[in-house]
Amino acid sequence: MKDHFKQQLQDYEDGKLSAEERAALEQEIAKLEAYQEYLDEALQDGSPQPKPEAGQRMQLNPKRVKQLMKKGKRRVGYWSVGTVFGLLLLLSMLNSVFTSLFYQTGEPMRHDIYSDVIRSAVAVTRPNIEVSLTSKPENILGYKFYGDTHKQIGSQNEIIGTYSQTLRFNQRIGSVIDTYRVKQNQLNVFFYLPEATDPDTSSSEWSRLEKLPEGTVAEMYVSLDQYYKPDQIESLLGGIQMKLLWNAVDTGHLEFGIDTPIVMEPIGYPESPLYHHENNQLTTDGIIDTFELLLKYKSITRSIVSTKKISEALAYVQEEGIRIYGVVITGPTKELLKLREAPFVKHVKLGEVRLWNWTEGQ
Repeated sequence: MKDHFKQQLQDYEDGKLSAEERAALEQEIAKLEAYQEYLDEALQDGSPQPKPEAGQRMQLNPKRVKQLMKKGKRRVGYWSVGTVFGLLLLLSMLNSVFTSLFYQTGEPMRHDIYSDVIRSAVAVTRPNIEVSLTSKPENILGYKFYGDTHKQIGSQNEIIGTYSQTLRFNQRIGSVIDTYRVKQNQLNVFFYLPEATDPDTSSSEWSRLEKLPEGTVAEMYVSLDQYYKPDQIESLLGGIQMKLLWNAVDTGHLEFGIDTPIVMEPIGYPESPLYHHENNQLTTDGIIDTFELLLKYKSITRSIVSTKKISEALAYVQEEGIRIYGVVITGPTKELLKLREAPFVKHVKLGEVRLWNWTEGQ
């Protein structure tokens, strides 16, 4: 009925109606206008006006008809725009509901598992870096995981950047945003493997430590003289005030060949255990459970680290065991200087430095 009336209005404006059809349409429009005026006046002063009698012929000049036709078209246009926006809003709501249901179902929930994969991938490839994540629906069927990156220097765990990536189901879409990555590369910190016969001297690093004032704390990358088991590390470092933060694990991979056995992109594990929702527990061996989790969800892992590299590292560790060749530690700068005479220290690289925030008894 609405479409028929709209077509009649268009034909009237185009002059396609017969005289009889024009008269009938003008009569219908006049009725509508009369009822509209009646309603408008009743709403304005609260007193009802006499209703037009049934069958009463009302005259409306052509100019008035055209005005009513334009007004009607505007109302139809507004209705169309409103319908489109309404549909878009409905689709947006359905997208959010469906996406949330997908990520927040399962036992454990997919949201928790995928968050574990991202956090674990960062933890094993970024020395002394952790990421705290929250999430929300993003784009069409997408879910955004985002949060702050942290590192510990002295006794303080501080925010040093932001991290975000978006998944569609279990596939990454768009780019990973990691605001601290560039600065970390600029620090030029790395480890030497024990095989290094003539590593760069650490004298410049010790000199920097000597020149730092008493009231400062520092982060330090320590390359060890040989491969150690995890339970041997704490006894090595027991003589100074410091905190062990991260362990670099031998994976059998040399980045620059046997003549220059240094590792710019180490793989390891944080000293504080990682929590995995799939096992509903903290990791107990430090890295094997984490490797297995990363390889189970390769499509998410590869957005952060090569799954081939993780697969090779897992096979090597399962065969050779966990062997530590370097550690990241933090503590008062003058305490870290005591490592200069330690026989197990092969090389050091100074990381970031902060004003004093050390808590005794760390």
